[in-house]
Amino acid sequence: MERKKMKLWTPAAMAAVLAAGTVLPACSSKEGGQEAQSSVQPGAGTAATAPAKRGSLSVTIYDRGQISPDEGTYDNNRWTKWVNEKGPVDVKYVPVQRNGSEQKIPVLFASGDAPDLVLEYNAGMRSQLWSQKQLMPLDDIIDKYSTEYKQLLEKFPQLKKVTAMPDGKTYQIGKVIKPTAQTVMVIRKDWLDKLKLQVPKTVDDFYNVAYAFAHNDPDGNGKNDTYGFNMNEHYIIDKMFGSELFIIENGELVRTFDRIKPAAEVKKKLFENGVVDKDFLTDKTGQKAQQDFANGKTGIFVGYIANVKKNYEILKKSDSKAEILPIVLPETSFGQYSPDFNSPLDIVGVVNAKTKDPQAVMQYVDFMIKPSTVEHFQYGEEGVHFKRGADGTPETIDKDKNTKEINYNLDYKMFMPTYFLKDYQKDGVMLNSKDPFDQEWIKLSQMMDKLYIDPSRPTPGYTHFKIRPNLEKDINATVDSGWSQWHDTILKAIVSNGDLDKAVEQIKDAWYSSGGQKAEDWHKKWYQENKNSWVFMKDLYEMKF
Repeated sequence: MERKKMKLWTPAAMAAVLAAGTVLPACSSKEGGQEAQSSVQPGAGTAATAPAKRGSLSVTIYDRGQISPDEGTYDNNRWTKWVNEKGPVDVKYVPVQRNGSEQKIPVLFASGDAPDLVLEYNAGMRSQLWSQKQLMPLDDIIDKYSTEYKQLLEKFPQLKKVTAMPDGKTYQIGKVIKPTAQTVMVIRKDWLDKLKLQVPKTVDDFYNVAYAFAHNDPDGNGKNDTYGFNMNEHYIIDKMFGSELFIIENGELVRTFDRIKPAAEVKKKLFENGVVDKDFLTDKTGQKAQQDFANGKTGIFVGYIANVKKNYEILKKSDSKAEILPIVLPETSFGQYSPDFNSPLDIVGVVNAKTKDPQAVMQYVDFMIKPSTVEHFQYGEEGVHFKRGADGTPETIDKDKNTKEINYNLDYKMFMPTYFLKDYQKDGVMLNSKDPFDQEWIKLSQMMDKLYIDPSRPTPGYTHFKIRPNLEKDINATVDSGWSQWHDTILKAIVSNGDLDKAVEQIKDAWYSSGGQKAEDWHKKWYQENKNSWVFMKDLYEMKF
């Protein structure tokens, strides 16, 4: 067959055709069995095909001082670059010192320099900004511009309930995660075995075992240098008695005082009988208590799960025979409870009322909560931080590299939902890790989830502290001071051998003299108005993922 000769168009000829207004015929195509034609419309030019203008926004990011210099800074690193390269909008990150955010962010708003999207855990501060009309209502922009976050609210209507402000409108951005253990209690199993003791089941058992750990030389060094319990976490004893500022009782939300003294008696007994570190009050950050545990000097240790993991690993390196076991909180006459767990719902962000591009804000939120983005921030870059196993499971390539390059990205993930992630890891440890400590820890952590996320042993209180209702400024101040004054008064009585009955009366007097009755009335009224619409503790245990 003779090949047809193609007519060549010279630049001059082409220009002549275009000048004459001639339209070249479009190529035809087959689509769905039907012939379809497209053509350039008269008058169409570059303006019709120009890409849409790329939006931009500014976002706060906590500066925790945990990024190595060669990784960059909190506003310029591998993660911020990836977001700006892969995401739909230009993002400027504004670092805020974590320990100073509660002071810094209101100043930024007052000066008119607050970023568009403010990520902040402090509920009181978010409430204050709302009352000052500094925040943008989000219902309309979610409905108009969002897909991913809108679907999240539809799937978990509980999230919409807790992100609303008192006027009924949504002003806050939240996330959904699988609940996990947060504060945990562990016991030295090897010490139990050596002293032929059983895991404590009641609060009396707890005291007796802790006393034996402090005085019966469980580490076998012939010295009286061990502690039964880390008293810096004395709050856990209040948890054992279900003692909180407000609890639901007889169909009402009430302030409790009757559980304070029984818990304080246990604390006082531990202190007076040399079971705990006498200088625990000076350990403001808990670092001394963590070091004691890591050095093999504490029998019953309570702390955040990450701190337990970190210090247990140190302990195992110096004493390979050391063994811990998570235990439920001992039972008291008020029932049996659990320590705090990570709430499946959390509120973490607000939008500046003065933001000029709310569409960009929602585009950023949607991009950051997409499963592919969440997985990237969770596991890192494939081929750099992990590789796929035969079954598709991510496998860490270099643990130390990941620690350096991934661990600091925590706060970029503040509003990322993780409930849908497959269980490839636990507490940052890949389930398929071959490291003996990793495998031991995975089993312990899974046991902790089972023990502490159990509705038969609930966390005390009417709802999780992360999703309590927004309070008026003066009531919030009363609640905050009521909490601190309660514990300060009890601890002062304990270390000075004071009268606990008088201490409880001082707590009551201080509460009511600082607006306690108004706070109680507000909570009672709020509960009656919202008991069928808010998310309470029992609802959190019933959430399905």
